[in-house]
Amino acid sequence: MGSKLVGAATGRIYVMWAVATLLAVYTLRATAISCTEARTRCAYRTGCGFALNNYMYLCGDVLSEPTSVCPKPCEHALIALTTAEEGKELMNCQCEDEYCEEAKQRIEVCRSQVVKGAANATSSCRLSQMICLADAQCSTALSYYRQLCRSMYRGRKCSNRCLNSIKILKKQEKAAALTECRCDGDEDFDCPRMQSNLARLCFHKHQKNHTSTHKKAPHETNTSTATSLQFSTFLLFICFVYCFSNT
Repeated sequence: MGSKLVGAATGRIYVMWAVATLLAVYTLRATAISCTEARTRCAYRTGCGFALNNYMYLCGDVLSEPTSVCPKPCEHALIALTTAEEGKELMNCQCEDEYCEEAKQRIEVCRSQVVKGAANATSSCRLSQMICLADAQCSTALSYYRQLCRSMYRGRKCSNRCLNSIKILKKQEKAAALTECRCDGDEDFDCPRMQSNLARLCFHKHQKNHTSTHKKAPHETNTSTATSLQFSTFLLFICFVYCFSNT
């Protein structure tokens, strides 16, 4: 019962944060800066710059010509962009030319999907990754995880440094969705198997060592196990993409 209440509370908090963010993005009518300035400010910010590049690439078809469909990759890119402060400015900036006006009108096709997708506490791990990478601190934590957990992913061992990087990543505000993310079925690897691999090498080993010095109550242990397994889905996706893109 305790774990369900914690999970429900976490989900509600994330939903409230996501909905508030998107409503602010689309309803704000206060004085806005020019879109040229907004793009520059975003581009020079580590996290926002990454999100902006994804947005321009993944939403290219939507921005270039009228369409009645918002592709899922574009939806994810737009959600991630609007989680960054500078990204919000881009959504509310003042256009200075016709091309900008047309692009803004065309991206409106994604509005309903973006609002719905951002409010989904069980978002895909791909989206959760993009949200994290749109934040400088969360992105840095991910970078350390990638560097320190390669041996774990390859099935060798989960070092103390790897465990520490996972703890740091879980503390990041923009990593909140990671504890609720799920495999979306589009991965080019066996996500459930990889999830089990991480749980076996890191979380189970850590809990065993931890239990020897501090005995948990049954409901506390179950809560920790459930959270660890949920978070492992996202971490495996990140490590798979990074490790194999560098081989």
